[in-house]
Amino acid sequence: MAADLRIFSYIPNPRLAKARIAANFSGATIEVKGDKPRALVDWLWDFDARKLAEEDKESLQSCARTGSVGFAGVTLYKSEAFLKAHPFGSVPAGFSGDGEVGIFESNSIMRAAARLGTKAHGLLGEGPLGESRVDSFLDRTLVYSRDMQRYLLAGNKLTTDQYADMRQSLVAFATGLNTALERSRYIAADVLTLADIAATCELAQLTNERGLQDRLEELGVSPLCSELATFERLGRHLRTLAEEPRISNEIGEYLERLLKTWS
Repeated sequence: MAADLRIFSYIPNPRLAKARIAANFSGATIEVKGDKPRALVDWLWDFDARKLAEEDKESLQSCARTGSVGFAGVTLYKSEAFLKAHPFGSVPAGFSGDGEVGIFESNSIMRAAARLGTKAHGLLGEGPLGESRVDSFLDRTLVYSRDMQRYLLAGNKLTTDQYADMRQSLVAFATGLNTALERSRYIAADVLTLADIAATCELAQLTNERGLQDRLEELGVSPLCSELATFERLGRHLRTLAEEPRISNEIGEYLERLLKTWS
């Protein structure tokens, strides 16, 4: 039987974990295909994604595309069917079980994983206004996520201005979450919702800044994860979520690193 949702992505990937965690709660079935980020240059990006041999690449020149963002300057192989389903051509890339419908952006793939299960239990929010409140947090998370992506991809070209901008974005995001947790047990409501899952995975993604360690030392600045230490309510909330196996089984290593901020 086909999975409810198939995802092609670079792995490991906290953003991919959003959908997997949502599926763990909703009961949806997910099939994941992928490889380490740079290894995706050797894959055909498609519903039936597969690793390519060199001779395969020669026969797939019509699928060759110049990469962008994290794949800038490299050749990627994307089928016409992939681009029809995913007009922005990015990963993670979600597909319906039959491959006919493409779902892109990690928050939307996560929503699909919640909707496709029969045990969502309020993950999406209760009623039109409750759902809209969850969506508000998800939209705000994407603003922070975009800033973080630019920060992490800057590598040894990171500037002090970029660092300062990311620090401002992180503090604003954490402040909002910390404030929300003053008023409800979870971020968007008194029950777990997709807002908690998305925020947890995006904050966990920040631990990848360890790859910037040498550059941060050159700039004479501290890792930005340390900025989270003052947000004690948020730290307690993340520690509670980390005790839930349906979350920790997907993102435990990242959460373990993140929670050291509050040790």
